[in-house]
Amino acid sequence: MLVNIDEIQRQADEMILRAGFPEHSVNLCSAPYGDGTPYISFENDSYNYIYSERGYEFSRKVTHSLNTLLYWIISEFAYQIAYQYELDHRVEGRDGRRIAFPKFVEIMANMNPAWEAEARFEIQKILAKAPYDDSLCT
Repeated sequence: MLVNIDEIQRQADEMILRAGFPEHSVNLCSAPYGDGTPYISFENDSYNYIYSERGYEFSRKVTHSLNTLLYWIISEFAYQIAYQYELDHRVEGRDGRRIAFPKFVEIMANMNPAWEAEARFEIQKILAKAPYDDSLCT
């Protein structure tokens, strides 16, 4: 059985607070704003995490799992925090992802310890396609 948007928001807020970030750092939507903000729809007994802009849908992820949906929501937030952290701690001549990726994994693990392995795997997949390249940072 799917939970409603208010319960998803409550659970996301709980995780965000647990990791030391302010409540409502993520505000979930159940309808499109039309500006690229992701929203959640409930169709065919599934959660749909959708990005659309001006009526054009450019991404849709579908799951039956509330845990997976929460991972998608929280990972977007965690990447934003991790890249801001990298910007604040930038090291000249080093691929910024060397700072951002470990921070991302740390944040995800703080949100939900079970997500640490999934976050590490996600980073490994990214690096398999696009390895660190410090030469681009000179």
